[in-house]
Amino acid sequence: MNPIIKRQLGDSCKMGIWIRVRPLALVAVTIAVVSVTGACRYFGADSGANDPTPVIVELNGSSLHASAFDRFVKARLSDIASSQLDIDLQRSSLLDEFILRQLVVREAQNENIVPTDEEISRELESQYKQTTTEGSDQNQTVLQSAERRFEIGEDLLTMTFYNKKVLGNVQVTPAEVDADYATRRTEYEGRNGFYVREIRVFEDAEAQQLYRQVIAKPEDFAVLAKEHSDAPTAARGGLIYYEADQLPPALQQAITPLKIGSISRVVKSNFGYHIFKLEQRAEPLSLEKVKQEIESRLLSEKKQALIDEYNKRLVEGARVRIHADRLGFSYRGRFPSA
Repeated sequence: MNPIIKRQLGDSCKMGIWIRVRPLALVAVTIAVVSVTGACRYFGADSGANDPTPVIVELNGSSLHASAFDRFVKARLSDIASSQLDIDLQRSSLLDEFILRQLVVREAQNENIVPTDEEISRELESQYKQTTTEGSDQNQTVLQSAERRFEIGEDLLTMTFYNKKVLGNVQVTPAEVDADYATRRTEYEGRNGFYVREIRVFEDAEAQQLYRQVIAKPEDFAVLAKEHSDAPTAARGGLIYYEADQLPPALQQAITPLKIGSISRVVKSNFGYHIFKLEQRAEPLSLEKVKQEIESRLLSEKKQALIDEYNKRLVEGARVRIHADRLGFSYRGRFPSA
């Protein structure tokens, strides 16, 4: 293991620290806070001196091995599994992200930053809930528990560093909220849409059968949409938001007269046969109604801008050399290669 990371994780082990990673594509597993002793054994065993895999990156005088990058990629399979990007571009982007995280991890170590027990417990609890609710029928390569703990540690360490050293006390002022609302006033005050659930199928006979079912049991509309609808909204129980005049006339005419909770008849369009259930009509939004939403969005934008600027400076000051011939893919990222 690189001496810097080893010291960092060694200090964490002494303090009983446990950390998290963003949700992984995993077979359903029980996430538990394992013993500190077990964690230290694992981290110590990740020593670069004993790593037989090739060095793929030289970073500020340190060596990063292929095994560390492979572990990083496994942790992000859920993000790239359905992507249509070619494999070289995918891997290049992930390698750049991996290098950036290693730079931040080293900065965190230099500042003696570690997450608190409360933060760790909260993140582990969140990850456990996400893992158990997202399903376990994924046939993907996944991290073994020791590897997973390592990724959890470095990701949360990165997040903690950003919060403490980069973001500081970022705030959104009332004047900024007012200005944003004024800029988007037409958008907020001019809303005239509706939330509907939709079932769409390609055969009239099937549509008529589903129509009889939803009329008999309107409360089952979302379930039937999820099971039978061919529309992209099926996974959400058919729920979608439309602005007025956004739909083809035939569909618009079917939805407009509906009362909340009522169901349209079967409507034919070029896309198939539709059944709609009106859930809610959208109303113009005053500043008071959207103030919290605006504050949250502006705060997120401010934080992201600060992180992006910090990352840019960090990368510009780094000494990075990619051993492209050892990667197993054609590197097309941002860093120079040997």
